[in-house]
Amino acid sequence: MSIRTLTMPPESLPQGDPADESSAFELVDMATASTRTAAAKPAADASALFRPARWACAAVLTGHSSWVRSVAVSACGNFIISGSGDKTVRVWNLSTGHTMQIIEGHRAWVRAVAVSPDRTCCASVSNDSTIQLWDFATGRVLGQLGGHSSWVRAVAFSPSGKYLFSGGQDYTICVWRLSDQTLIHQFNGHTHWVRAIAVSYDGTTLISGSQDKTIRLYRLKGRGSNHVLSGHTGEVLAVDASPNNWLLASSSADCTVRFWKLNSGRETTCFKAHSAPVNAIKFSPDGKLLATASNDSTIRLWDMEQGRLINILQGHEGWVWGVDFAPDGKTLVSAGWDGTIRIWREQ
Repeated sequence: MSIRTLTMPPESLPQGDPADESSAFELVDMATASTRTAAAKPAADASALFRPARWACAAVLTGHSSWVRSVAVSACGNFIISGSGDKTVRVWNLSTGHTMQIIEGHRAWVRAVAVSPDRTCCASVSNDSTIQLWDFATGRVLGQLGGHSSWVRAVAFSPSGKYLFSGGQDYTICVWRLSDQTLIHQFNGHTHWVRAIAVSYDGTTLISGSQDKTIRLYRLKGRGSNHVLSGHTGEVLAVDASPNNWLLASSSADCTVRFWKLNSGRETTCFKAHSAPVNAIKFSPDGKLLATASNDSTIRLWDMEQGRLINILQGHEGWVWGVDFAPDGKTLVSAGWDGTIRIWREQ
């Protein structure tokens, strides 16, 4: 393992061009919009006052011997968890970049990782068709869940930390009760691989994205209906819910990002975010920023209030597969095909 700190002159920092119409959107109601691609600029007076923060790469973490598919930042903001094609999960100290744990146990590629809200355990899913649960501090195996019949591609904890959700190439989503590591429910409906899952911040809605180009909303508690959301013309690669439980964001191999109302499933916005498939999407903790990562080797930061691209973060060599914000909202972690994890910070 090594950590490489980058020192870049300010003029070389990659910046999005907020004046570019193709790099803007607005949260309109798609039922009344005249076009399905939003490209509206804020008013001129608002533009004059808009000064987006600059972001730069602060460090590059190396240690994995293969690509890194997924990253997650712990709720305390002190640790990064990564899953790789080298079959390992690593726990890193976010401040120092030091490897805290190298967790071995999977027999195939690790596709996704997640950390419990109380930071007591982390979960990893793999092409070996299992979900592994690990003690966060020691790396000790807490359990192995084996309900999928094919590769497992996505994993998420409930906000309470009592349940775990996993999605796989068997087209199913499994719901696990963690107190006794029991499979308590299985959602069916997708007609192809489940590529992504997320849970709303209030814990009421499970969100899944699939190779079948649809998104499904499953109501876990409270009132509301399940929904099937169609619109993407390519497989859905990532989903996330806004912290205020109002919006769902999805990204796809069709290079677009779409916003949907979480309560009704109505699409509100669609815009082209990258020039290649968009592999990952994440709201900042305050919901003011959206990060997207793509096969075009970049991470893009979007201002949700202004509807603008504010930064293009470059540095990864090859596809970027994972992004996550730290709780402070001023630190972003990314991972990709080049086997590195990069830490980006607001300047």
